Amino acid sequence: MGCGLITLSGICRDAGVSADKRFNYGDRDSDRRIAYMPERRDDLRACLKDRSERLGAVAFGIVSPDDMDALPRIRVVEFVTRWSKLVREVMPEARSVIVFGVPSLDDSDELEVRRASRKFSYPGYHRIKLIQRDLESFLLMNGYRAAPIWELVSHKRLAVLAGIGAYGKSSLVISPRHGPWLRIGAVVTDAPIPKDRPFTKDLCGKCRRCVNACPSGALRPFTVDPKKCLVLIGSMDETPRGYGRMLEDHAPLVTPNARRMCTECQMACPYTPPGRRENVLVK
Repeated sequence: MGCGLITLSGICRDAGVSADKRFNYGDRDSDRRIAYMPERRDDLRACLKDRSERLGAVAFGIVSPDDMDALPRIRVVEFVTRWSKLVREVMPEARSVIVFGVPSLDDSDELEVRRASRKFSYPGYHRIKLIQRDLESFLLMNGYRAAPIWELVSHKRLAVLAGIGAYGKSSLVISPRHGPWLRIGAVVTDAPIPKDRPFTKDLCGKCRRCVNACPSGALRPFTVDPKKCLVLIGSMDETPRGYGRMLEDHAPLVTPNARRMCTECQMACPYTPPGRRENVLVK
């Protein structure tokens, strides 16, 4: 059992919080109430981990903003090129980043649904938003500032620093247990939480299965060419010449507005769980 829901009379019983800490309407900030304050930072971490797992996360870790912001900025290339953001550009007073991973268990988690020109929804990411909102609300209830982190802060780097997995030759985060099938979410907070150790093991070694499996030649080890990647090409308003048949074979439409994104590099990874290989689109 883990941390329960926080109510006016509830506490995080299973995380070892004493009854005299259940209320504290103190003066941390005059405009915010503190309904519950863990005795130790480890208790807060246990509560956050438990809440994320109850909503479907299978991986969890804490990153120091200092460690993340010490890394050089990188280019983020999609339809336009932008530079990655620092954590403290999201929250200047940040003290911790909560990172979690949600698994893609089925091809239905790989759908891209077109709503308008270059406007898409991704059902496989909905659980990430639910977990982010829950953790943010929990932290705010307990007197801390919190905010979700989106794409311009590198989630792959956060996952490695959080100890969740390695950065693989597929340019995806690879977990020893879940392979390259984790969607990463993050919440930044001013709560002081002990950080986890980074993931340092090389999971790829000499393996090149993902690189060899890429149907468009978009992969080089640890690098992806977004101009060739079928995931990005499938979301373009007009399909570039020479890619139409490739999309039909590897990123097919399942309705006129929904596409199963290409997963060839992920399926080729030896860390892909056997159950994930079975839960594929029926042709």
